Amino acid sequence: MVPEYREEAKKRIVEAGLEVMYEKGYCRTTMEDIAKHLNVSKPALYRYFKNKDELILESAKILQGQYRKITTPQSPERCPVATWIEIFDRMMSSDLNEHALLLEIFAMTAREPVLGNFSRERMKNGIDQPAQAIAKQQQEGLISPATDPRTLAIALVSMFNGMRVMILLGVDRDELRSRWIEIVRALFRGQGSGDVAMECPPDCAGCEVRTRARRAE
Repeated sequence: MVPEYREEAKKRIVEAGLEVMYEKGYCRTTMEDIAKHLNVSKPALYRYFKNKDELILESAKILQGQYRKITTPQSPERCPVATWIEIFDRMMSSDLNEHALLLEIFAMTAREPVLGNFSRERMKNGIDQPAQAIAKQQQEGLISPATDPRTLAIALVSMFNGMRVMILLGVDRDELRSRWIEIVRALFRGQGSGDVAMECPPDCAGCEVRTRARRAE
């Protein structure tokens, strides 16, 4: 089989698998469901994936790659408040099924060793990467050095996942977004007094910092 075709076929299967699992949940989805969604035979799927767990691992790798791109600041001079508002807007979907699937997979990590090992490594990366970005922004004077970067990263990741639960429990997403902005403003209070990124949104506390800096000049 041509390697390029195989990779494209695997990508299509992963996308189809996620679509079915968003609708039915991980536990209720079968390989037969995914095959029907693709209009292919079930044996055809097993040419690419041994089982559903292997498929979900591949899905998680793709989603993690997308998450890394989103959580990596485009510029070390970017206002941290603006950065985390953008992360919320891009990652906090209004689709309840998406959050339900993710939390279902989290719950399974305690019983499924393969998923557990991968999820723990994923969480480690999910904390290390923003911690490194925060440390860099502290060096640039955009974030107060008073708090350890890893502490801030763990707080942000924990609250972000907690908001997924609140969305499932019926809390309005717009309200959560408003609370999220308050949270990141509080966490990053005491930012540097220099210019902040030009792309700060109107509701970003960084705009206030930039305005004060300009007035001081």
